[in-house]
Amino acid sequence: MKKFIVLLLAFAILTLETTIAAQVKEEETLNAKNYPRVDGSTANMPLMAQIRSDVLSENLITSQNNTKVSTTDYAWRSLIEGQKDLLLVYEASSETKKIIEESGTKLIITPIGVDALVFIENENNRVNNLTTKQIQEIYTGITKNWKDVGGADKEIQAFQRPLNSGSQTLFLNLVMKGITPKKPLKFEEPAEMDGLIDVIASYNNSANAIGYSVFYYAKKMYQVPGLKLISVDGVMPSDETIGNGTYPYLNTFYLVIREDEPEDSPTRKLYNYILSDKGRESLIKAGYIPYKKP
Repeated sequence: MKKFIVLLLAFAILTLETTIAAQVKEEETLNAKNYPRVDGSTANMPLMAQIRSDVLSENLITSQNNTKVSTTDYAWRSLIEGQKDLLLVYEASSETKKIIEESGTKLIITPIGVDALVFIENENNRVNNLTTKQIQEIYTGITKNWKDVGGADKEIQAFQRPLNSGSQTLFLNLVMKGITPKKPLKFEEPAEMDGLIDVIASYNNSANAIGYSVFYYAKKMYQVPGLKLISVDGVMPSDETIGNGTYPYLNTFYLVIREDEPEDSPTRKLYNYILSDKGRESLIKAGYIPYKKP
């Protein structure tokens, strides 16, 4: 009987040691030293910082300082090249999708949130709504004056983003839908998202400029005095209209890892966290709209 009790006690100790070892391993895989290399789109930076802060119990400002991105298309490429481990990212351009396909890299691409492409004007522009057709005709050069869409007698200055930027990909896919926009002049194509917003707010001290960005960035990350969002087809972009799907230019953003990522790796653990209820809480806490299956 005593021998049995000794054996039972030894088994209990062994089980406890195994459990403790597993917990230590769990902690070691998700700490500041072994935290996965995360990349993605500019508009997802607050989400990356919030997740890091929640996972590591790290001060949010510290997490923000530790969060950097290479922007949408470069992020996709960095993942397939093995330079990064996990992405929180918007849709890749057609060119980058082709590069991914040709690389043979298998990816797990999971939708986790929804944003929208929004159009921005100077607040002094009296046009508050445009239809999709009107926007298409502005960007193809058919409509050249604001008076033709209910505004003042001023030439329209339509700004775009560089071809492989995330917002340009959304513009081409969601708005133009196969229609080729006119080639912008050099000054009409700011390289950075904040540059486009700045120039629309201040261009020529007038109200004749129009451009676009993603809702989260323009509304929650980089607000500039002198700007306004406009409604499209009669629907104003907001958390509510984006969340309920009534705003027309919706875009999904994604959580992405390589398919061959080991099941017990820190990257898989972070991936699983983001898809968990706690991950959803992090997303909502950062001000994003969770993805809902159609």
